[in-house]
Amino acid sequence: MNPSLLNLLESNRPVILDGGIGTELQRLGAPMDHEAWCAVALDTHPDLVRQVHRSYIEAGADIITVNTYATTRQALRSGGIEEKFIHWNARAVQLAQEALDDAAPGRDVLVAGSVSTFGNFDRFSDGELEPFFREQAEILVEQGVDMILLETLSSRTSTIVTAQNALTDFDLPVWVAISGVQDQHSGTMSLGVKESPDHSNSSRAHEPFADAIQQIMTAGGSALLLMHSPVDMIEPGLSVMGENYSGLLGAYPNAGYWQRPDWVFVDKISPGDYLEAAASWVEAGAKIVGGCCGIGPEHISALSSGLSSLP
Repeated sequence: MNPSLLNLLESNRPVILDGGIGTELQRLGAPMDHEAWCAVALDTHPDLVRQVHRSYIEAGADIITVNTYATTRQALRSGGIEEKFIHWNARAVQLAQEALDDAAPGRDVLVAGSVSTFGNFDRFSDGELEPFFREQAEILVEQGVDMILLETLSSRTSTIVTAQNALTDFDLPVWVAISGVQDQHSGTMSLGVKESPDHSNSSRAHEPFADAIQQIMTAGGSALLLMHSPVDMIEPGLSVMGENYSGLLGAYPNAGYWQRPDWVFVDKISPGDYLEAAASWVEAGAKIVGGCCGIGPEHISALSSGLSSLP
């Protein structure tokens, strides 16, 4: 394991991830693509990609994530721009490293490569997807990322396990990020994703949360994180995660919802309220805390300064 990462994990304070990349790029004016979402900014607005990374570094993030969530082969193929796959994944790491060299010389900020399940998966079997995951990871590792963040928003257990199997040959930590939904009446949690019911009908519920966690983490991974889920679902989610996995836990929720290709900035949460919620996640067992879509540098700054002073 990278000594800097080991030091972070052994410290008494929470590890701070960055916030949303795509939503921050959109907020700064970068155009979003219907299929490739924020990936197009790697070509059209590389200066803004660097700026977003710098903003999170300056906010106090310990780990920044490269802009590869939407550079999957399946997403780019659906958008008719598959020829960008190698270049965009490599370029994303380069831009993150340039921002790091500029904003944090001498500071131990790590770079996570996002390998994701983003794209039109109804067209592909798990067997077809496995080499896609491996190819993306190979590029990121070759470019020098410190770790892999496997982001599996709305995916089924079988697809997540397929992605994990594709990453077993890489000698880097793999943090597995899953999303969840909670039944409003029973409180039962499932693997999946639900956007705002008032503005979007996008809702996918898959396997029971506890069963999914057990299967997923048996397949591998050195940390389990709850991503892109509502803020008020994080604490009960962490409880189920802790009951079914004894390793490192983390959380990076969202605020708002996606209306392809743009993010709709509703259900906003103030940095102060976000810090208060995050303190409860740490108390519930989260070692790693950050933000997903709709969570910006001001929230990460609040986490960096506020969580470091927790007893």
